[in-house]
Formats: sequence, C-alpha cells, structure tokens
Amino acid sequence: MKIFLLPLTILIGILIITAIIFNNYSPISIPSGENNNEKTNDIKGAIWKSTDAGRTFEPKSQVASNSSTNLSKNVISLYKGADKDIIAITGKGSIFKTSNWGNEWNLIINSPIIPTTVGINPNNTNDIYIGAIESKRARLYRTMSLEKENNIKELYTEPKNGPSFVSIKVDPKNDSIVYALLSSGVLLKSYNKGLDWVLANNLQSTVTGLELDPKNPDNILVFGVTNIFNSTDGGFSFEESIPKLRTRAVTGSQITAFSVNPNNFNEIYIGSTGELVRTEDTGKTWENIRILTPNLSLSVANIRVSESDQNVIYYNVGTVLYASSNRGETWNTNDLSPIVKNITDLLIDREKSDIIYISSN
Repeated sequence: MKIFLLPLTILIGILIITAIIFNNYSPISIPSGENNNEKTNDIKGAIWKSTDAGRTFEPKSQVASNSSTNLSKNVISLYKGADKDIIAITGKGSIFKTSNWGNEWNLIINSPIIPTTVGINPNNTNDIYIGAIESKRARLYRTMSLEKENNIKELYTEPKNGPSFVSIKVDPKNDSIVYALLSSGVLLKSYNKGLDWVLANNLQSTVTGLELDPKNPDNILVFGVTNIFNSTDGGFSFEESIPKLRTRAVTGSQITAFSVNPNNFNEIYIGSTGELVRTEDTGKTWENIRILTPNLSLSVANIRVSESDQNVIYYNVGTVLYASSNRGETWNTNDLSPIVKNITDLLIDREKSDIIYISSN
C-alpha cells in the first residue's frame, strides 16, 4: 500500500488541476446542495422562493381560493412588475400576479392565447402586452382592463408566417413608447401604447431578446444567437459585437443566456455551453468568469444580476443553481432536482439580493 500511495496522490492532484484549467472549475467555490430543505421533497409547485441566497427553498404556488386554475406546474417565466408585484406566465396562457412576495397569487388573465413573450409596464403591472402565434402568424395583444375577464385587444399582426415575438419592452420613463422584437430581427416601435407601429430596424439576424437601459431607454441591447447589437438612438441604428466564446464542435459559440447589470448598462453577462463571459464596455472587450458546471456539455440556462447589489450573480445549469456574492470569484451551488425537474426562470428581489424566486415546468 505504501508503494502506491505517493503516485496515487500525485495522480489525483494532476486530475484536479487539469479539471480546473480546462473545465473552468473554481477551486475555492463552496458547494451547498446539502442545505436544501428535506421537507420540500414531498411538496409540488411551480414557483419556489429562497430568502438565503438559494441555499433553501419553500414553495410559493398558492393561488387565491376563487381561482379556477393553479400554479402547480408549467410556469415558463417570471417578470417584475411595479413595486412588489411579480407576474408568472404559464405554458397554457394563464397569467398570475402576486403583490405579497409570492404568498398568494391571483389569476389576472386566463386566455386561450399562448404567449411567446410578455411585456409589463414597469409603472403599472396591470398594463400587459402579449406576443403570441395565432394561425401561424405573430400577433401582439394588450390588456385593456383586468376588471373584465379576458379583455384583451389585438394590436398588431405580422403579415408573414414564420417569425414570433421574442421580447416586448415598455419605456420606463415614457410608457407610451413600446418596443416589440421579432425572432427574425425586426424591431417594431410604438409611440402610442401599441395603437400604431413603425419599423425601427431590421437586423436581418435571428435574435432572442431585448433590454432597455432603465436610466436612458434610448440605449437598447438586442441579443442574437452568436452576437449582440447595441443602439444609443432608440433602436434606429445598431453596432454589432461578438462575445468571446469558445467554439464547440456541435453547438458552435451560441449564446444561451444573457443578463445586463441593472445599474450599469455597459456590463453584460453572456452564458453559453459550459461558459460565462462578461463585458464592462458594451462588448468591446470580454473576460471569462470561472464557473462551476455539473456537465460541460450543458448550457447556462438563465443569468441574473442583483439590482440592489451588483456583486451578486445567479445562474443555473439544468436544476443546479449557482450563486456568487463577489461578481463570480467564488460560487455556492445547490442541486434542486429533489424539488424541480428543471428551472425555467430566475427572479431576484429588487431590495434584497438574497431573496430569489425560481419557476419550473
């Protein structure tokens, strides 16, 4: 046994160093998957809340007693509304709202329209824009009154089959201005809450998302499959940049997730297969962030930067959640597979960075 002890120790050391260098593992990250509450294993729900930076979670899928549907499964996305409001969208087209940190959800829209994306007026949560596909064409809708059931007005129909709406944003300083982005790269802009639309730009590229600078909404970022576009004039002209991602044999260098620092629009995080990169100058230069991933063939699904503390970052790969309090220098991990089959979205509380919501379907 003594003869093989030293070579075995050396071999283990070499393997650990190799994993760190080639797989982007951080040697000082702290796993915390064992901290997840055991009692949640037997509880079903599509929305979960953590108040300790993702170490433990409790279900937050309780709906009002008069609701005809529930949040037990199939929530595809979460949105921040005005004040404490949170909006949850289900895969069947139902839209729920909570104003008490997820303690109870109220069904506000139960429509046969299946959303491809939703845009929330940041000054009025009840003012909701919905992108959907109906009869093979992309369409835009807007809620006219939540006092009446399914009171939704159609605003726009795309003349061609094929593209779908992937993002809708309402100008936080002037809610008459609305942007709607099609997957084909067409950016529509309205100056009167969607009654009329103008073509702001056609990027002629497949795109997946849109972000507005909350401090200066004329600054716009559009995210493509392999590139990002930056506008400083309200979407009428764009500069293109390409994140510095590793090229992989099967997936290439595709962007799978993105997030913009809410307090610094120049700081952008891009996720890919087994990789996370950051720019602090809107794409001119990029740096790689050492991350933990359970399998380097899996993609980063969601990234979020805290509004109250820009040092706090969350991302997930599959059911594994990662949290950093120091801009990605170290990570805590938590495998949430005992309570969810996947994580469809992440949402961080505006005022407390250790409060986070996840959704699942």
